[in-house]
Amino acid sequence: MPLRLSSHTFTSHAVEAEVEYRLLLPDDHREGERRLPLVLHFHGAMSSSASLELALPLYREAFDAEEFPRAVVACPSTPTQGGFYLDQEDGPAWEAMVGTELPAYLEETFGTFDRVALLGASMGGYGALKQAFADPERFTAVAALSPAVFPGESPADVPARNIPSVLGELHRAMAPGGDARTYARNSVHGRARTRAELIRSSGLSVLIDCGAADEFLLHEGAAYLHGVLTELDIEHTFRLVEGAGHVGPAAERRTLEAIRFLGRALMSR
Repeated sequence: MPLRLSSHTFTSHAVEAEVEYRLLLPDDHREGERRLPLVLHFHGAMSSSASLELALPLYREAFDAEEFPRAVVACPSTPTQGGFYLDQEDGPAWEAMVGTELPAYLEETFGTFDRVALLGASMGGYGALKQAFADPERFTAVAALSPAVFPGESPADVPARNIPSVLGELHRAMAPGGDARTYARNSVHGRARTRAELIRSSGLSVLIDCGAADEFLLHEGAAYLHGVLTELDIEHTFRLVEGAGHVGPAAERRTLEAIRFLGRALMSR
């Protein structure tokens, strides 16, 4: 059965702007149908909600093979500079918008979501993991592809070679002025350490997937995060794909596997 894609906007109070989002639904979905799971699909840097359109064939493949459930899939457009899935100090709250405000808005149409999962790539992988670790009891699963995480837990610990261009902008945005406490609050590692006991008890399913030849060296950050989660005894699946880069021929297959990972978690609860 096909899936249908549509484009919408809503007025966000968290960012004080109209936010575009794309929505993916089963083709036979009828208004008033309730208790579907929600998947929040977070795009990467310099992208938009159009990334859900690119992923549509992969969701269809998993759905047609009964490896992904009837679900609402939503992808909001978020900026890179000035965004980064961060709540800006005295500015737009992009983390609150994507993780709290948009789901609440969608519940006005679809009713309470009985399960919520997250999928993100690159900058979106950072945003997805950060959301999941902040409130693990709220989420069923999170899948992060080539997440923008760094091999260090304070601003000074991250080698310069790991923070080129846009990654450097994210690194600075996580802690304006270089404050270590603010950095920890905005880092995936910091949230994992702070919420470790709750993550362990929540049953959250976690996938971290990265190419071993990532052009931006994100595999080093992913491996570091794998070490932190292992140290904290947080159950997770870690995949380091030999020969794979940040994008390229393996990217679609890896995204499909991430969708299947979420599908298994959602259908088993």
